[in-house]
Amino acid sequence: MIDFANICSYNGGKSILKGVVHMTYADQIGQAAFTHLVADFFAHHYHDRGMKKWQGYYLSDHTAALKKQAKAEAALQDQVALPQQSEAAVRHILATAFASGQSVIVQLKHLTPEGRLAAPLGGKVQGYTDWDEVGIGNAQVSIADIRHADLVPFPQR
Repeated sequence: MIDFANICSYNGGKSILKGVVHMTYADQIGQAAFTHLVADFFAHHYHDRGMKKWQGYYLSDHTAALKKQAKAEAALQDQVALPQQSEAAVRHILATAFASGQSVIVQLKHLTPEGRLAAPLGGKVQGYTDWDEVGIGNAQVSIADIRHADLVPFPQR
């Protein structure tokens, strides 16, 4: 006869009965019977939802993307207009960042179609063009379109 132990947190996850054999269900009913039971389940009882399952995955991904977009839009709504800097001050900050390798965050003068400030641009100053533009990160921005620029401090070590 085979005894089954009740393993729980009271005894630290250890069996308190000696000589207890732990068996899987397949061992209990026999491997052939278990194989027949599994085959019967998939042949007669299991219902594959097919495309419904994949549509659920798509819906989940779509919902996650919408939540991410809503969070980004909420962050833009909370954005306040920083003080307008003179073009000379903006040029000085950009030149300092370019010379030292520091990153900058700039707020543009442009508004979105909803009347909100555009998202701030951030990154390292990559260089200047002949058309009075500056490369910040992967974007090219006219210096005249920059409302406010700030240096991003180097991380403390």
